This record gives sequence, structure tokens and C-alpha cells, in this order.
Amino acid sequence: MSTSAIQGPGILFVRSRISPSVHDILSEPTFLTWYDNEHIPEVVSTSGVDSAFRFIDIHKSSPIGNEQNTKPFLACYPMEDLAFTLGDEFKKIGFKSSALPGSGVIYDLADMDVSYLGIVGKTPKREEGEGGRPKYVISSGIRPEKQPAEEQVTAFFQKVCFPCKTPSEQFHVGSILMSLLQQISMLEKSPQYMRTLRFKLLYARTNAQSRALKGLPTTDEPHPEPSTWMAMHEFAGVPDETFVKALNDGVSKAAEEDGWGETEIETLVWKLDRVHGDGKFFE
Repeated sequence: MSTSAIQGPGILFVRSRISPSVHDILSEPTFLTWYDNEHIPEVVSTSGVDSAFRFIDIHKSSPIGNEQNTKPFLACYPMEDLAFTLGDEFKKIGFKSSALPGSGVIYDLADMDVSYLGIVGKTPKREEGEGGRPKYVISSGIRPEKQPAEEQVTAFFQKVCFPCKTPSEQFHVGSILMSLLQQISMLEKSPQYMRTLRFKLLYARTNAQSRALKGLPTTDEPHPEPSTWMAMHEFAGVPDETFVKALNDGVSKAAEEDGWGETEIETLVWKLDRVHGDGKFFE
């Protein structure tokens, strides 16, 4: 995986947690205050990033993560050209703060996984949330053992994420049958569903690689293996929990039928916690 792939429109998708070794000195409020008052404002003040969105896993039980989600905090930075992250302006963004305990170096205190996701498609926005933005997002990521052709995965996501034709129709949980066809009906009929965006992984780096990028001492941490394809389903209200199982079952069915081999699936529900900058997400 080469940094030469980092180009074109997409998002910086940053998953994080407070490191287990320092959770006794770094509280969640201090961590999020640093994020909202220092880090994200500095990022959106650059010439290549105008908006940022910070989410929290709705099932978060600890700031150090749990078995379901080891990194329960998410920040998304949409960009017109992800290549901006390779330039000097972006690389000069600070990583040390007097508001943080200990060394004040964020990479000593939090574990951060960074994915560079190129946008490959989106459905029309069906309903407007407050301020025209969603309040919840389901991220549905897959990492097939055998890499399918891009058009094959795109066709799968298009089937799953077909835009709604009847927004006033009510969703009935008992009608869900675990197949791709029923997934379409599920997303169409939810009154809270807004739209879906689809992304392809271009590059990823671990906390250790971020340290190296900043010239800090680092460790020989294995290269990350995040989802290679991601769909983000936007909702104006809390999505029904059965969506997660249905989406997972749909991916499993597609992987089996299309011969993707062993396929890692990660489907998580995030609540929008803070918006920064222009607040635009591929409108």
C-alpha cells in the first residue's frame, strides 16, 4: 500500500481510543476537549480541510474500547483532494498540548488508526436532518480475503443502498428477511434513513506510523488492516439495531455467493457528537 494512492476526493477516517496504559491520567472529557478546542480547529484552519465531524460509538462502554469496538471515537475530515495530507501544511499540524497530561504528546496518550478513504459514490439525500446533516451513521466495512473487482463491490453496495422511493412508509422489523433484496427494503422503508456514501481504502497508518511521520520514537508495529471498502449510511434519528445484523448477513451472503473468501465485516453505529467548520459532507 503506497502513499501514491492518496489522491482525489475522500475522507480522513480517524478511529481512536485512550491508551489503556494511561487511562488513569487521561480522562475522556480532557481527551475530547483537546480534540474539540485544539486539534480539530487547527485541522479545519488549513487550506485543504473545511469541515470535520466527530462521532462516538453509541455502544461505547469505555474510552479504551471494548470487544465490539476497540476504538470508539471517530473523526471524519472530508477533503476535495486527499493529496493535501501529503504536503507540508498538513504535516505541520501539532501533536503536543499543554492541555494534555504527561508528555502532552497525543500519540503517547491515545491510539489512533487513520484510513484514507476515496469516495466512489453516493445516493441522493432523501430527508433533511437538523441543519441538513445526519445525527447517526452506520459504518459498514468489509475486507474480503480475495479482492473482488471494484465494479463488483460497487454493484453490491448499490443494491444494498438503493435510495428510498417511499419516505413516509413505516419500517416493520418483523418483515426483515436476511437477503440483499430485504436489505434494500429495510433501508428504503426506514423513515430515518437519509442516504449512503461509498468509499474505497487508499491507504492506512497506525499510531506507530503516525509517530514516525512526526519524527517521534516509534515501534515496529504491523501495518493496519482496516476495511478495504466502506459504506456510511446516514440517519436523521437512531437507526434500528436490527439494521446491523441485516447488513452483516447481507455481506456474508454476497461474499459466499461471489467467492470473496474469508471476509472480515465490521458494522458500527455512531452518534454525531460535534461538527466543526463548514459542516459539509459531500453535499
